[in-house]
Amino acid sequence: MKFVRDPDGMNWLGEVVVTLAAIGFAVIGRAVIDMFAPGVLPFALTFPAVIFASLLAGARAGAAALIVCQLLVWFFVFPPRGSFAISSAQAVSLFFSSFSLGLTVWIIAAYRAAQTRLQQETRSRVDLLSLALREVDHRTKNNFQIAASLLQSQAAAQSDPALAHELRSAASRLISIATVYADLALSSADLNRVMLQDYLRELCARFRETMLPPTVSLAFEGDAVEVSTQSATTIGLIVNECLTNAAKHAFPRGIGAIDVSVRRDGDAILIEVRDDGVGNAGAGTPGTGSTLIGTLARSIRATFAASEDRGRVCTLRVPF
Repeated sequence: MKFVRDPDGMNWLGEVVVTLAAIGFAVIGRAVIDMFAPGVLPFALTFPAVIFASLLAGARAGAAALIVCQLLVWFFVFPPRGSFAISSAQAVSLFFSSFSLGLTVWIIAAYRAAQTRLQQETRSRVDLLSLALREVDHRTKNNFQIAASLLQSQAAAQSDPALAHELRSAASRLISIATVYADLALSSADLNRVMLQDYLRELCARFRETMLPPTVSLAFEGDAVEVSTQSATTIGLIVNECLTNAAKHAFPRGIGAIDVSVRRDGDAILIEVRDDGVGNAGAGTPGTGSTLIGTLARSIRATFAASEDRGRVCTLRVPF
């Protein structure tokens, strides 16, 4: 009988330890049985010992336990004890029990090999799907960035400052979405989760490069918070609108500072965008940005509030 190779077996030292443990179990059990009924059920403990060794350490350990246990039964249990003399009936019993045990070892080894192959195939499929998802996310990010670049080019070519600002705002929104996909593509963990503080830090960096003059600083600090991709996208869009409003209205002289922070607050995430500008004086009546913020906040069951405190403070509270 040809044993199935166990592709996921432990090292030889582990196999030896398991084999000795299985044999020791059979020997101790046999000694206990012989205290009450000497010689009965000679193979009663050989089967569980061999099964234990095969399941835990593979075919080699099972085969070794089989051979040693059968020899021990032959020498110490079959009469006359302490001798390898054997009758025809005992020989037949020993042969068929050994054959049954060998078949058991083969079946267990085949099961372990099939289980290992299945696990490897599952891991390969998961890796392939993860790679495909990352590629899709990467391409999606690139598409957003291309669209944002086109909008920024159109904004640079406009003579109307209001139209140019709206085009840059639209480009900034696309960049905020693309940043989520950039973080997602680089993530080695769950493809449905992103670290919010890393995403918003990158969003702020991109906003500073594309939307703010050098005389307006933008700082970020945040606690480690993990959220779903959908929530991160929504939060990013809201933060982007707050930054856009600050860039447009808070600094008529073109000088100032904006601070963005993320922190845990009980059972919620608190995101704050604070500037030291003139507040909301130049914003006029609520426009598309304010309506968009309200709609986005409701979509993730968040609350949004804006107040004046040496500038404007926008606070978004998102429940976990």
